[in-house]
Amino acid sequence: MGHKGNNMKRISLLVIMSALLASCGKELAQIQGAPQSQNQAGIIASCTTKEVAQSLATTHGFKYRVINKKAKLIEFVGISSKELKKLLPKAKLTQNIVYDKPVVKSDQFAASSVSNTPFYGAHTPSYRNSQSANYFDHLSQIEAASLGQYQGQGVTIAIVDTGVYYNHPHLSPNIKTNPSESHGSNADHIDNDGNGLVDDYAGWDFYNNDAYPIDDNGHGTHVAGLAAGTLGGIAPKAKILPIKVLNSQGSGDLGTIAQGILYAIDMNADIINLSLGGNVSTITSDVQNLINVVVSGKSHNTLMITASGNGGSDGVGDCNDAAPVYPANINSNNVISVGAVNSFNRLTSYSNFGQNTVHIAAPGGDSFTGGLLSTDIPYCNGPCNEDSHAYTNKMGTSMATPIVSGLAALIKSKYPNYTYLQIRELILNTGVYSSDLDGFIQSKSVVNVKNALQ
Repeated sequence: MGHKGNNMKRISLLVIMSALLASCGKELAQIQGAPQSQNQAGIIASCTTKEVAQSLATTHGFKYRVINKKAKLIEFVGISSKELKKLLPKAKLTQNIVYDKPVVKSDQFAASSVSNTPFYGAHTPSYRNSQSANYFDHLSQIEAASLGQYQGQGVTIAIVDTGVYYNHPHLSPNIKTNPSESHGSNADHIDNDGNGLVDDYAGWDFYNNDAYPIDDNGHGTHVAGLAAGTLGGIAPKAKILPIKVLNSQGSGDLGTIAQGILYAIDMNADIINLSLGGNVSTITSDVQNLINVVVSGKSHNTLMITASGNGGSDGVGDCNDAAPVYPANINSNNVISVGAVNSFNRLTSYSNFGQNTVHIAAPGGDSFTGGLLSTDIPYCNGPCNEDSHAYTNKMGTSMATPIVSGLAALIKSKYPNYTYLQIRELILNTGVYSSDLDGFIQSKSVVNVKNALQ
């Protein structure tokens, strides 16, 4: 009996060890975070559940990443398209592409120490008045310095970018939080809303796969402030949903960008700001996947505002009609592609253009009059105090884009039942005509807040 008992103990231990190994195998098979290079990128499969991916990865020894649980998009790494097609014959497969150049241009890189910084909560809002509006020249240019009743209330703008420094005193009051989840020291480490993301209280970092989409570059923070900063934002009472899809250098991959857009749609963002993009010569399957994701926003009444781009390595604007930039060149009526003008409503030297593909222009700053002033990373140790309101000047179509996003939020707050198409048409039809844009911008105009709200 004693010998048999020892055998039973060994069998029990073997069963427990096997279960632990199987469990660890499943966890190790799932990739956390975005690919750092093209060698790490995989194949994105449609119509595939996480459970199926888990089973296949454990059985066949490759890895997977959940692009979007709801949309059933999974990236498989370590297996060829041909081999994956045999395992998933009904799935549509696309190669994920890592951009070899940054998809946003920023003149500074922030310290990496800001990673995993929790959102500490809202500061007392500091809204602009006639005096503080004087610091933001572009507000007067588009007649947005003085705002009336409609200031973006009840509207959410998703900033899909390098993240957002959500503890900035002029951004924190507008951060969109998820009441289903907890965060930081209050985190319960449970996916309470069942969206596949644990503790996504203040957005999500898809590049590093964590609940802290804090900006470690500066680009996304500047963009967020232009759209909905309490002091200088076009829509100072709109909500900001921080979504990090790019690293500290402003680089990323198509799969992670699509991941961020899908999350914004799932979180019911009204407007998605995409101040990013890259040149694409042909519509490959990976680009088509991004197009499908953007177009899917139509069924959720989501408007996408995209940057047309800042030219090539020479810094001189290119024609998007001839040399497409994506996502700006996606031909869908829920997309607005934005060019940049200087303070005289003339197309800037760096701005891309296109009579057929770039829809409207907005102030983007220039080297003669300076960039647009907006929020910057304040480098606070712990919670930022009320005086830690760093600002900086930046220029580009990346800066022009959130101005249009802010205008869209103002319109949505005044007309909450408007569809994305009605908001788009109102923006494009109420701009101020500029002869300098004739032949370069489809609407031949620069956005105007006063006209749009009247």
